[in-house]
Amino acid sequence: MRTTTPFIALCAALLLSGCSMFKFHGTVTTTKTVDGKTTTTTQEFDDWQEMKVAMNAAAKELRGTTKELLTKLVEAPPPGEVHLADLSPTLADYEGNANLDFVGNARTSGEVGFTYVQIGVPSYDAFFKSTAEFHGFVYQTSESIKQLRLSAKTALGRDYNEKMSLGEAVTAAVSVGGEAGLAVEGQLTETRELAMALAGTAPNFAQKTQGLVASGQQLIAGAPSSITNPKTVLHLDLIVKGLGQSVRVVEDSGKLLVELARDLATLNR
Repeated sequence: MRTTTPFIALCAALLLSGCSMFKFHGTVTTTKTVDGKTTTTTQEFDDWQEMKVAMNAAAKELRGTTKELLTKLVEAPPPGEVHLADLSPTLADYEGNANLDFVGNARTSGEVGFTYVQIGVPSYDAFFKSTAEFHGFVYQTSESIKQLRLSAKTALGRDYNEKMSLGEAVTAAVSVGGEAGLAVEGQLTETRELAMALAGTAPNFAQKTQGLVASGQQLIAGAPSSITNPKTVLHLDLIVKGLGQSVRVVEDSGKLLVELARDLATLNR
């Protein structure tokens, strides 16, 4: 476990009040296999935007492994899918909304990151489900904030400032009035309500980070003795690879969630 995990746990406890006393420092680990040889690279970041790019690369690796597993595990239970209602009852009303169900949109467009593998071993199936839901929640939160900021930027035009907190941007956009304000008012209101629902659920997901990482590491260690189906064992190395990638995506997404929740918290100010 990397030393960034205690940072996540501490920030989870302070999530809606800030955590601004900490200087951000994060790492992202990615793996690449070429001609049967796997190399692992760990990058350190002090800048959120740069780290997000690297996190996207790590998530892409996981999607590739998931897709390969779904193809090869032909006799395994059917794959599961992440839906908004699975993440929180408060998000159920947004499921299927083409403008606001970002997880659903990604899934229906072929985004396997929100489709998870099941191998017929309950503890492993539960882990793949939980990590897919965790990733889905962070993705839904990130895209919702992005949509709110885009609407605010459309309403404010040149008056929009990238350094505004989310709350400042939305408040300023709502007060614009005129054609520019009316054009985005409905979208702003609906997306803000979604963002508030996400803000209420974010601490619960952040607090799961450390437990999921520890659980994943235990499952990796126990895989040779726990996975016994002969046809599944054939793909044991690929399953372990997917477990490791899931652990890394959860840990990195947990750091991102802390930052996203800080931005969401400004909607209350």
